[in-house]
Amino acid sequence: MQIERIFAGAVIAAALSTGAVALKSPPVVAPVPLALPLSATPLPLDRDDPARTELGALRFMGAVLLRSSNPLFGGVSGLRAGRGERMLAVGDTGNWLAFSTVERGGRLVGVADGVIAPILQPDGRAAATKSDGDAEALEWDADSGAATIVYEQDHRLVHFAGIDADRPASLAAVPTRTERLTAMTGWPSNGGGEAIAVLTDGVRIVISERQQRPDGSHVALLTRGGTTVEIGVGGAEDHAPTDAIALDDHRILVLNRRFSPMGQSSVLTLVDLAPALAGAVTAPLPARELARLAPPLTLDNMEGLAIRRSGGRTFLYMVSDDNLSGLQKTVLMKFELRLPE
Repeated sequence: MQIERIFAGAVIAAALSTGAVALKSPPVVAPVPLALPLSATPLPLDRDDPARTELGALRFMGAVLLRSSNPLFGGVSGLRAGRGERMLAVGDTGNWLAFSTVERGGRLVGVADGVIAPILQPDGRAAATKSDGDAEALEWDADSGAATIVYEQDHRLVHFAGIDADRPASLAAVPTRTERLTAMTGWPSNGGGEAIAVLTDGVRIVISERQQRPDGSHVALLTRGGTTVEIGVGGAEDHAPTDAIALDDHRILVLNRRFSPMGQSSVLTLVDLAPALAGAVTAPLPARELARLAPPLTLDNMEGLAIRRSGGRTFLYMVSDDNLSGLQKTVLMKFELRLPE
């Protein structure tokens, strides 16, 4: 209905306004690692058809609305899966978030054992300004404990060692190194590195949310053997990349979102990096659409993407950033990825 569209636009506009104010405010950071109470309310994929499970190349396997009595909770912007059911996330509030998914019969039904902790700066202190704490993307190897966080506003990559989602004390680690890439210098303050993925051979790609090439592709920085080159990555029309993750040694999955007064939606795409890995390319790497979330499907401001593999199957988790706004929600969703032959 037209009234519903007008109301939805007003809600999103207000949320965007809230986010703009937050950019100038100090981050809301936990003082030390703290236990985080979390509640989870199950949600359907499609509120108009609760039995629906198919969505393009995805099979729906549960969704939950997450809430906490702790006002520090929210702003989740990057997500990765660890050992067992454990997950690690970062928020643009300047916090780590660790929790376990609760699953029954393979379906996501809840979360447990939440922990929140400040992401420490090189001086050993929590972020004091928004640009210090604006963490937007996470890459994490649960086996080695190596983690990299991509920040925007003050564009940089910050590296950590020994991060273990099962040990809250490890989240009090001080960065081992800060990396500043010259190519990121001119990226938009509130549209910098929103997505990072590391392939199985260590090749890394960082994708800008809003920095685009003349052909409309998103600027991405591909780093291999200490050398970084700029490439263009195709996306979904009117959407911006918010997270990425390696699928294998040459393909990445990219989560794209549209969040505006005109409405919201999310698109999952597949990008083959093989041409760029083989040598210099000038044309943008095309993105293949795998699935699209749009009302009346469950979604919010989807920003985090994680992958788990079990029994030869591949499962994806998506999480939304509520911008610490009462007008938005933190939604965690699970899907099985079933790529066509």
